[in-house]
Amino acid sequence: MGAEDDDRRARATLGWLCEPGDTGLRRLLARHAPRDVVDMLSRQEVPVVRRSEIRHLPTSRLWDEAAAAVEEAQRGGGRVVIPADPDWPPGLRGPDGGQPVCLWARGPAPIPPPAASVTIVGSRASSSYGNHVAADLAAGLATHGWTVVSSGGLGIDSAVLRAALAVGGRAVAVLPCGLDRLHPHQHRALLARLAETGLLLSVQPPGADPTLARMAAHRALLAALTAGTVVVEASARSAALQTVRQALDRGRAGLVVPGPVTSAVSAGCLELLRTDARVRAVGCAGHIVADLAPPPGGGPRGGDTGDGHT
Repeated sequence: MGAEDDDRRARATLGWLCEPGDTGLRRLLARHAPRDVVDMLSRQEVPVVRRSEIRHLPTSRLWDEAAAAVEEAQRGGGRVVIPADPDWPPGLRGPDGGQPVCLWARGPAPIPPPAASVTIVGSRASSSYGNHVAADLAAGLATHGWTVVSSGGLGIDSAVLRAALAVGGRAVAVLPCGLDRLHPHQHRALLARLAETGLLLSVQPPGADPTLARMAAHRALLAALTAGTVVVEASARSAALQTVRQALDRGRAGLVVPGPVTSAVSAGCLELLRTDARVRAVGCAGHIVADLAPPPGGGPRGGDTGDGHT
């Protein structure tokens, strides 16, 4: 137990110091134990590339700040998840192919196994049609035992999480920032509720701001967590398309709600269906379950999952 605690604290310290995809850190961890890497960095035996928010800190304060941040992150329902934990997502890797040093979690729920969960994402500038379909899919899946995963962002993603919670289902929000940031601020109440009843998850440490450069790691986690990714609405350049492509590249299912051919926010969905033979069209929760394995211990298969949903 002591060795595992040391490993967890060391990984959390490294995760607080560096960006999740830092190649120099990855090379060090390939040759040394996390605790040894922390010692090497603290003695300045090897250089460390700090993430942007802490580059201003003098070295004399760096390690005390790291220890305080890790301690604070594990209070009030927070925890650091490491590869040795039973709920570490299998096959998890970032956009560069490497495994994150740790994950940051907040909330009472464990990280769901991929076979029991579905990612649903879509446009921030969603239509009323898209919000309705997204909510209907999420409610249907949650009612039948699936964990619904999304980002908590504007538009489709928040509609998905709210719908799952409304039927008493399990929901996970993956954030592109530290879990002390609750981004976007418009959804603080929703995310705070998930922190109390469900789960918030991130590859980014406390204090990390959401930036464009960090979105790739965010989308990789969304894609890797579940059995498949569903896109409800997406314009031609929507980031939601990148999430479903990452899911496909990881051997997970890629599912798309076609949407009206006249809708700009469905143009990306239609193009993905035309150009990628791996993608399947779906229109209800039953379609989704038919393309995925049933959740362990209980959910019904495809046709029994509420064909009455949109």
